[in-house]
Amino acid sequence: MHKGKAAVGALLAAALLSVSFESRAEAPLGAAPTFSARELTPVPNAQALQKRIWLPGIDEGYVPQGIIFFEGKLFVSSYRSTDRKQDRGPCRLYALDANTGVRLGQLDLPESCGHAGGLTAGQSGRLIVSDSRVIFEIQLTPQAGAQIGRVTRTIRLRGAVKGSFAATERDGFWLGQYERAEPARMFKFPWAALGKKELTEADTVATMNIPIFAQGAAFDSSGALWIMRSGSTLGELVKLDRKTGAALTRFDMPVGAEGISFAPDGALWTLSEAGSQRWSHWKAFYPLAFRFDMNLLK
Repeated sequence: MHKGKAAVGALLAAALLSVSFESRAEAPLGAAPTFSARELTPVPNAQALQKRIWLPGIDEGYVPQGIIFFEGKLFVSSYRSTDRKQDRGPCRLYALDANTGVRLGQLDLPESCGHAGGLTAGQSGRLIVSDSRVIFEIQLTPQAGAQIGRVTRTIRLRGAVKGSFAATERDGFWLGQYERAEPARMFKFPWAALGKKELTEADTVATMNIPIFAQGAAFDSSGALWIMRSGSTLGELVKLDRKTGAALTRFDMPVGAEGISFAPDGALWTLSEAGSQRWSHWKAFYPLAFRFDMNLLK
């Protein structure tokens, strides 16, 4: 067979395989958005999908950003915008039942929040939502209710430090820069830094170089750092060498994938902003939170 035809045949076979795997995956849980009747787009590594949940707030114009699997629930940070030229708006934190997809409640964040790009665990059962130039510490409400918590601290970010996304280790938390051109970096802060009114690079205990177009980060149970890179035509999960910042492993991911979070069993939760009203002109439509079996990624 001609090499060109063989290559095309292989690509078609791969696409069909992806669709067939996804067709056997569990149907999305929760409430589907009503603003669009588009069908979900086939995605890479569909064979590794374990669960899918429709994202909250899509009909209201919210754009999903950060995600964390925390104390048995899923939390999603988002901002409201339906205009592709508007990258800031009112921010909201949602809580979902990870087993059923049911929305458990929400929390509207202060006006100083405009993007809510990062979401990670804090100390003592709290969460941290990060924005480009500010972070918020949130104390969750133990009782079920419409409002899931309250903001207990607001800390400004200065200088090179950005909170485009966030990640947590035992002894502190990281904030990362989303950049379209090199350099891009992550900054580590000790937990004591949460007592400050503002944070600068002088408050860090470590920094590291990361790839451009980074949208989310998380550490697995072994301490390895994973980065999600994405855009309108890009979706890639990368395992980094923490000393050099070099890519050790790469997996194709859905377009528009944002925050990432590891569950206690090692599975990876992420979500995509493809399918939000702001990005409804993209070819991809996948407004879901979804869980991957890391052992099945190819």
